[in-house]
Amino acid sequence: MIVDGDISFPVTNMNDKQYGTFFHEYIHYLQHFTTMFGVKICTMYNKMFILYVDYLKHNKTGKLPLELWKEDQGLMNFISFFNDIKGDRNCPHHIDEVEISPIEISLAKSNRCAVQIGLYDFENDIALENGFKFGYTCIIESMAHLIQSFINEELYHPTIPYCAAELIFRAIYADKSHDIKMMISLCFCSLMFDNPGVAFFEMINYSKNNPTLNGYELYKKLIRDHSIKYKKEEMPIYRALCIFLDELKVNISQAIGCKLDYYDEVIENCKNEIKSGNSVLLDILYNADISDKNYFSEVFEKVYGYPFIEADNMTVMPMDNSRQPSKPYIETATMIGLELIFKRVKSYNNTTCSWYKTCSKALYTQNDKTSIECLCDQWNKTELCLMTEALRYYGIKDNEYIQE
Repeated sequence: MIVDGDISFPVTNMNDKQYGTFFHEYIHYLQHFTTMFGVKICTMYNKMFILYVDYLKHNKTGKLPLELWKEDQGLMNFISFFNDIKGDRNCPHHIDEVEISPIEISLAKSNRCAVQIGLYDFENDIALENGFKFGYTCIIESMAHLIQSFINEELYHPTIPYCAAELIFRAIYADKSHDIKMMISLCFCSLMFDNPGVAFFEMINYSKNNPTLNGYELYKKLIRDHSIKYKKEEMPIYRALCIFLDELKVNISQAIGCKLDYYDEVIENCKNEIKSGNSVLLDILYNADISDKNYFSEVFEKVYGYPFIEADNMTVMPMDNSRQPSKPYIETATMIGLELIFKRVKSYNNTTCSWYKTCSKALYTQNDKTSIECLCDQWNKTELCLMTEALRYYGIKDNEYIQE
């Protein structure tokens, strides 16, 4: 989890701007553990990690960059599908209003892709049928942006993707055009489906058909009453998500080569939550003050935990307090190390270790562990660091790597 700016721990020491930015990124972490689509993404990444580690362990010479996903049909299919449904991250035009075509929604559903949205720019006298593609990216960023708006009243993000869901919601749901909590809830519900962009329109209709329910109540009804098919068996969303979380736990453990402790508990908490039909996030959104920083340590951290956090001024990772002195969980270190290796061996142009920016903050101090190898040949580095220890842990440091 990367935070753009400085943070403080405990989070109660942060000002509102810092906490808003921090919590925006934390919402993305939650989206990966508490929604069907998020868990699927995590599972596919872990399958890719397993593929890379297995290859490097059995091939002592590797030509970089490695593009192993191109040799795995399952990964290729998912990457192609994801690229189709993720939609746009930006739009070069100013947007005053959007134009939504039922035909485009139907086409996106049948073609399994993002929804084409028209736009009007009155200031520049522009009208475009193909203004931007509304998909997964707009859903996750709109949800995080809207939650952040409860913490930071003065908040600016580019319209696309951060305000896309709000623009669409207000255009077609006049009765609730200012219900921010409903918008957040519908984004959350949309992430329970394979095509979140299309699902957002279906969730708006779902709300219109259940006008007495608020967003949290709608979520509870959806995960209990709506069925999906998994391995030829029909089952409610809550049951399918629990199965997916169990599979994710196995995949993470296989990828990093060790037993899960911290994230085993996190995943079990997520399963217990979904089985009960509740959502801590939506409960606090509707029944408490989500901008209250105390809820992070008192509720969110205890239920969902947190990932490795990298901010401009510090890094934070979960600590095993059962040991004295406290130490980071092995699983956290191995996850970070595996991600470092993965980023390096698949990189085309940037051969610098992705942690070099963080490590270089200690340049010219006694804690400096950087060397010339950090810029390219990390496997030749002799100094102890996260990258070299990760290469040793996975038994691939002595491989021959050829950068092409």
